[in-house]
Amino acid sequence: MNARAVLERRPAVSRRANAARWTTAERIVLTCVITGLLGSFVALTEFLAAMRAQATSNSIIPAEVLKTPLYYAAHAAQIALLVTGGVIALHYTNPRLIEPGYLSRFALFLGAGFLMTVRGYSLAELLSTKLVDSTGPFVCLISLLVFVGARRKNWRVLNKVLAIMAVLFSTLAMIAMAHVQGASRAEATMQMANVLNILYWPAAWLVLKKHARNSIGGRLRFFPIAIYALGSVFVQTRLNIVMLFGLLLMYTYLQRKRRVPQSPVWIIGIGLTVWVSLATAVFFSETRAFRKLEDAATAFSERLDEDTRTGQLQSFMESVGPSELVLGRGAMATWQWGAVTWRGGTDIGYLTLLLYGGVPLLVTYILVHIRPSLAVLRRNPNDWQVTAAAIVLLWSLRMFSSSYPGMTLEYYPVLFCVGACISREVLPTEALRRGRHR
Repeated sequence: MNARAVLERRPAVSRRANAARWTTAERIVLTCVITGLLGSFVALTEFLAAMRAQATSNSIIPAEVLKTPLYYAAHAAQIALLVTGGVIALHYTNPRLIEPGYLSRFALFLGAGFLMTVRGYSLAELLSTKLVDSTGPFVCLISLLVFVGARRKNWRVLNKVLAIMAVLFSTLAMIAMAHVQGASRAEATMQMANVLNILYWPAAWLVLKKHARNSIGGRLRFFPIAIYALGSVFVQTRLNIVMLFGLLLMYTYLQRKRRVPQSPVWIIGIGLTVWVSLATAVFFSETRAFRKLEDAATAFSERLDEDTRTGQLQSFMESVGPSELVLGRGAMATWQWGAVTWRGGTDIGYLTLLLYGGVPLLVTYILVHIRPSLAVLRRNPNDWQVTAAAIVLLWSLRMFSSSYPGMTLEYYPVLFCVGACISREVLPTEALRRGRHR
């Protein structure tokens, strides 16, 4: 290499080295996020333990669970840490490196959250712990995490976080399945529903992301989602099956976009499924574990056509007038569900947004959280953004059922992926590559 080539190479190497270094602000953001996620996990384990201890006949309403002091401490810590990390990430976000106009739309979304809070809280409630309620203003403020995901360098850590979550919650799901005694849906739901809801998102990320050929991650990518599918039989939740089909469609779409041949994958997948089914039927049909699974599958098949939505929606429409949905009933809203005054949402997430914040909250939520994923799929961006867009679209599908934005481990991966969708950042190596092609 001659002297001129060395001189031309030095600035490029220097730029890559500088880009690889973590600034103090970036370290603080990631520290807040990781410790906040740990706090959320502690709160989850405390909640599940309290729910199992207080359950009667394997059934209890989550809102009626008496939480421990450790739960409240962990819950408060996770909110403070995650919001702090989001605020710092927003402060250091360059508007030119995210989707144009996004900051304005995000401000409108926070404004809709403020309106929801004013309409739903009294002054005394604003000064109490109800301020951090699951339907209060912090459900909107937690969306600041999108600015953590908008920084591409942060994904060097977020990728590892999602992989750890997939392994951790796969393990917890298998432990929960081992403790289920029979085909009781109530028991299985109490044991593992929350774990499965969280597991889906890191498991889906591992399935959808692009893996290096013959890598360990590529070979094991389907294992966590297989655990999710197995657990879904025990909890007998139809939404989980819908989400599995949605994931399959998104995976097929992304692989086609990557120009990866589909036929071998389908042939191997179908063959493996048939082989596992036959082997299970021959060798494990008389075991206790197989009988539990068989009983759960039979019970699940019997409730596939069960209508659990019509009665709820009729009660909702009788209790809440259409005009009230224009601005919503505010945070802490209640409605009459049969003989019960229900303080909670519906089994349709978008309708729940209307209940609390009306049209302003629904429209700004879609513009801030859903629209960026559609914009990504219309162009031909980097693979990491396409994967994130697929995750966000799966969340938008899930919100047609009982899911709703919240301050839980289930929702945080979605917010990180929204951030990836709004990013317009180009790494120095990519800029150099593009320059060579000009």
